[in-house]
Amino acid sequence: MVTKITGLDAFFAQEVQDLNGLDTSILSALHDCVGFITVLHPRGDIERPDGSTITRASVWIEQEIAIAAHIQRIEKRQLPIIVFKHRSVCLEGLRQLLHLNPVEFTDDSEVLAALPERIAKWPTLTPAGIRLQLESVRQPSESGHPISKYTVTLINDTNQRIREYTGEVSVPSGILKHWSTGYTTEIRRNDPNRRAFGFSEAGRGDLNPHNQVIVFSDDYCVQCGAEGAGGIGMLISKTTITAKVWIDNQEYAVEKTIEQLALER
Repeated sequence: MVTKITGLDAFFAQEVQDLNGLDTSILSALHDCVGFITVLHPRGDIERPDGSTITRASVWIEQEIAIAAHIQRIEKRQLPIIVFKHRSVCLEGLRQLLHLNPVEFTDDSEVLAALPERIAKWPTLTPAGIRLQLESVRQPSESGHPISKYTVTLINDTNQRIREYTGEVSVPSGILKHWSTGYTTEIRRNDPNRRAFGFSEAGRGDLNPHNQVIVFSDDYCVQCGAEGAGGIGMLISKTTITAKVWIDNQEYAVEKTIEQLALER
């Protein structure tokens, strides 16, 4: 079902047979996955110290959900999740804090009936291992304005060498008004609110396996952007910097608001 709808391979731990052991295989699969589907079945009742009884799901699955949460929150990698929970299973541990919105069921047939529609709602999925990273750092002030620099990094965590890539970065035009210099890499567009810049492997060479390279970086001024938005800083803080790269007919993208970049420093 997963392969038919997404075109990607589905990993199912129960089918793994290798010398690495299930733990290594599962951890590796979680690291490389681009989507996570979990089904919480009842695995036994336990009595709490207060005398109450609850029904628990698989401890393995609970740990996998925690790892998936780590990937999203700490590694800042979007990981769409679909969760099915048997009506008898209680919320425990980290799951009490996560907004998983599980679909409750009583019979496995309900899971199989609901899953295709849920998968179809996922955004376009691309194989893990190649991604763009967008970060921002503070720079020395200029003319009394606080200056920042954003950096776009192409990360190759696959075992294949990347020989060719083409990409572009799009930013709000207002945050560049602090400077009047031209950009040789600028892509002319008919949008006064955005400016776009191109990049490629030219001058950088191949990107080796398990390596990374900065493909674009530039200074920006939020204060100038706010002044151009009528002095309303909130307006510019909600605008986005977007980066895309195309490799072997696949698109990889990252997008963050100016506010997000500031909060993640």
